[in-house]
Amino acid sequence: MRKMFLLLFCLVLLGSHSVVWASGNVDDVRTIGKTEKKVSVEYPFVITGSKSVNEKINSEIGRTVDALVGEANTLGGGKVHYDLHRVDPGLISMSIIMTPEQGVEETVGLTFDRTSGEKRPLSYYYDKDELLKRAADGLKFLYDIDPAKGAVAPDTYYVDEDNNVIGIYHAGAVMDKSEGEVETDLTAAVPAAAEPAITTEPVKPVPVYTGTGNKGTITGTEVRIRAGAGTDFAILGYFDKGEIVQVVKSDVVNGTKWYNVTRSDGTNGWVAGDYCGLDDKTEAAVETAATVEKKGKIVGTDVRMRSEPNLNADVLDYFTNGEIVTILDAATGSDLTWTKVKRANGDVGWVSSAYCQEQ
Repeated sequence: MRKMFLLLFCLVLLGSHSVVWASGNVDDVRTIGKTEKKVSVEYPFVITGSKSVNEKINSEIGRTVDALVGEANTLGGGKVHYDLHRVDPGLISMSIIMTPEQGVEETVGLTFDRTSGEKRPLSYYYDKDELLKRAADGLKFLYDIDPAKGAVAPDTYYVDEDNNVIGIYHAGAVMDKSEGEVETDLTAAVPAAAEPAITTEPVKPVPVYTGTGNKGTITGTEVRIRAGAGTDFAILGYFDKGEIVQVVKSDVVNGTKWYNVTRSDGTNGWVAGDYCGLDDKTEAAVETAATVEKKGKIVGTDVRMRSEPNLNADVLDYFTNGEIVTILDAATGSDLTWTKVKRANGDVGWVSSAYCQEQ
C-alpha cells in the first residue's frame, strides 16, 4: 500500500508531464510526455553517457520539438512523437514526427555523434555529388518521379537499425503534396562497390568578414537560409559553419527568433536565431532597427511574466487572459521557447511562447 501511495504521489507531482521508458532502449533513452495547447507531445531524452554530451543532444532535440509543436498549433493541434531508429556507443538516430489535425505530416531526422554530441549532417556520409546521385538513383526505382525533380537532396535523414542512411523528402518536395513524405534508402541506392568510405566532414576556413554592417556568425552545420522568417518559406541555400554574415533586422515568428541577413556574395535571406550568434553591440543595433510592431495575445489564466527567459527567473506579475502585448524578442531557456513582450503600461518581461498567440 505504501509503495502504491508513493507511485501516485510521484505522478501527481509530474502533472501533465509524464515519463515513460522507451521500449528496447531503457538504458539509453526515456520518453517525456506532455501537452502543449492542442498538441500531445512525446519526445526522447537521452540519459546515459557524458552529461555534457547529453545536454547538447537533448537541447537540439528540444529545439526541434518546440518548432514542430509551434507549427502543429498553427494547424489546429495534433501530436508530435518520435521513432528511435538506432542507438549504439557511436551514434543515436531518431525521427521527430509532427502529425497535425490539418495539413500534412512532417518528419525531422536527427542523428548525433555520441562522443561529441554534435548533430551529423548528411555530408558526414556523402559529398554533394555522391548524395545527389544516390538520391536520384533511389527515387527512380521506387517512385514515378520526374527525373528533373529527382536530382535534389533529401530534406532530412536518419540511420536505421541496419546502419542504412534513409533520406526523407517532405510532402511536395518531389511528388504531389497529397502523396505525403517520401523515403529512400541512400545506402542501397547504388552498388556497394561504388559506396565511398565514411569520412569526417571537411573543415572549411572561416570566411573573413569585410563588411561594415552588424556582424553575425553561423553556428551550426547545414543551416538553411530561407526566403522569409519561418519554416514555411522556401530554402534558398545552406550556410557554411562559421560563415560571417551582415545582420539587417530581426523578427519573431511562433516564438522563434529569425534574423534577416546578407551573405558576402550579396544573397539576402532569413536564418533561425538559434544558429546565428551575435555580440551584444550587434544585437542592440538589430533590435533598434526593427520597425514593424508585432502584437500578441495572452491565452490562459494566471500566466506569469518573468524577468528572464527561464523557469527559475523572478515572477514580475501575472497577465490577464486575452491581454494584448507587443512582441519584442524570443529566446530559449529551461527547454522552452520564450517571448519577450511589452504591456500597455510599458512593463517589459518574458512569457512562455505557448501562452502568447501572435496576432
